[in-house]
Amino acid sequence: MIRIGMVGLGFMGQQHFTIYQGMSNVEVVAVCDKNPDKVAETAPSIGGNIGEVTELDLAQQARYTCFEEMLEKEELDCVDVCLPTYLHADTTITALEAGCQVICEKPMGRSVEDCDRMIAAAESTGRMLFIGQCLRFWPEYEVLADMVANDELGRLVSAKFTRLSPTPDWAEDGWLLKTELSGGAVLDLHIHDVDSILWILGMPLAVRSYASNLFSAGDKVDHIITNYLYDDFICVAEGGWALPATFPFEMGFQVLGEKGLVDFSVAKDPMLTFYPADGEPYPPQVASGTGYERELAYFVQCMENNEFPERLTPQSARESVRVVMAEQQSANTGEIVRLT
Repeated sequence: MIRIGMVGLGFMGQQHFTIYQGMSNVEVVAVCDKNPDKVAETAPSIGGNIGEVTELDLAQQARYTCFEEMLEKEELDCVDVCLPTYLHADTTITALEAGCQVICEKPMGRSVEDCDRMIAAAESTGRMLFIGQCLRFWPEYEVLADMVANDELGRLVSAKFTRLSPTPDWAEDGWLLKTELSGGAVLDLHIHDVDSILWILGMPLAVRSYASNLFSAGDKVDHIITNYLYDDFICVAEGGWALPATFPFEMGFQVLGEKGLVDFSVAKDPMLTFYPADGEPYPPQVASGTGYERELAYFVQCMENNEFPERLTPQSARESVRVVMAEQQSANTGEIVRLT
């Protein structure tokens, strides 16, 4: 039985807690949040842009408002970090140095330097560090990755990834909308597709980004469109959270190869369709469960087997942050930024 302590019970923390409650090989023994209401015996639900929400029954968990106290008093195998991005590095390092394995929500850190500190701590302590880049476990994205890897699309011609959201108003103290804390939509939201692109298509040679703001000041972080420069195909991604409150969350992709097009959108039914160059379109078979469920199950299995995660390493999550920072630089300067 893997004993888990959770720190941060906002939207993603509540998602993780609910998933753990359905797993027979995990026990959430303690929860921690600086806001006492979030660790009350019955904690109110916090909505987000995707996933189900419900109030939490925390009667069986030890409840803390101080992370260091939780680490000191509880015997934990793993700490699940679902805190604001700017707190990821220091909290993760503290947990690793306390001897715990760590799963930390994406993005890995607020900067590449933060990511490097986290990697160094994991290596020096010999503990596992897993970053919650959930699209690597999202069934439709797994199908796309397999189709590309198995040459089912043939020579790639173009790829487009989309992630659009209403403005996130659910974060405590509005931290998501404070660029210095979250990195804005460019880092917090768009990084999902950046990570998918690197995982499925490999590191591009360079990026050229165009971004704009609706409500943020300073760096352009509310909405971004990036051209990823590869030698022989086109790749573009668009992401932003400046959409009206009535706009339904959208994520999707369209990837075209000489053998056909694979199309995914949460707004369509079926959501995933393959349009072969020859023959009739059909919905590929996808695995059950969400990326959140599947990523947590994978990491728990890694801990049970004492096997460091291979599907998603801290180094790969760090590279996703590095590419986002290059995109930010390109958007600010109007120049192409090389990556290799």
